Amino acid sequence: MLGSPCIARSAPIDPIETAAAHPACTFAIAALQRSKLVHTADSQACGPTSGSPGIFQAASLSKPVVATLALKLASRGQLDLDRSLDELLPEGYVHRQNLFDLRAAPIVDKVPRDLLQRLTTRMLLSHTSGLPNWSATSALQLGFEPGTRWQYSGEGFVLLQHLLHTLTGKPLQELASTELFEPLGMQDSAFKLTSRIAASLVPGRSDSRLVHPLRFPFEIASGSLYTSAADYARFMSSVLADERMISLVTQKPVPVPQVADVFWGLGWGIEQLGGHTHIWHWGSNPGFRALAMADLDTKDAIVVLTATEEGMPLAKSRVRATLPGPHPALDLPLVR
Repeated sequence: MLGSPCIARSAPIDPIETAAAHPACTFAIAALQRSKLVHTADSQACGPTSGSPGIFQAASLSKPVVATLALKLASRGQLDLDRSLDELLPEGYVHRQNLFDLRAAPIVDKVPRDLLQRLTTRMLLSHTSGLPNWSATSALQLGFEPGTRWQYSGEGFVLLQHLLHTLTGKPLQELASTELFEPLGMQDSAFKLTSRIAASLVPGRSDSRLVHPLRFPFEIASGSLYTSAADYARFMSSVLADERMISLVTQKPVPVPQVADVFWGLGWGIEQLGGHTHIWHWGSNPGFRALAMADLDTKDAIVVLTATEEGMPLAKSRVRATLPGPHPALDLPLVR
């Protein structure tokens, strides 16, 4: 999720051309039972040709994918989640303030070394870094002492992206392709716009009117993932089947303020209620809403991608129908 209604809607895609290929595609759903894909559905044929899936902006459903890449490195001993970022980033970190002004020259600031000394990868993954969601007009600064409480931060995942690039020498798209997309058969997923993605991209809408969604020419870990419902379900299936990964995600969850039974793990929200533990995440980009949730006990899961800014009520209703329960996580003010 880009996470703020004030994010600039720059570098538009041509809505007329795209709408001709997808006249009435507004949502796509994929469901898992016992971690196996069992069902897919959409509002109409969402692909440009019969049998071709529609590709949506997944927004902040990007974050669990990026978190999985970090946790894979940690599992292999290539990343210490509790080591200070100052030690892991010897060249420091240059923060781009106008990240979503996609055609403009970067406006940057060099993050002070003492700030990086106070941060760890675990804090970035659990949204306890003290970094703001976005710092679009000023230098990157802490809002509170790192590690003391939860605050959702897109900036934290952009910093994590820089760390992964530094450690592996691979840009995010290449790293995700090597570690996840290719092994899992996620042929319709990418962290930046490609010709394949553009050919099947569903147009975003607001109140039945086309909007100008962000067109990502480069990777942004916090929200630039393009994917299909079936592809994201393949990713969720791989997570559910990996007990080591689930253990890392759910270690020492951090309480989310003002919402009982809702916590944050490493890359995923965690809901613990009625004897069940769910992992979940949502997404919100201009023209798109997305929601994914999985029951860690039954291994059942659902992902809902919508191409409308009014899509979250539909997504919530489909999640509740597939995974019955009160789900207080879905009542968070951010999930709209």
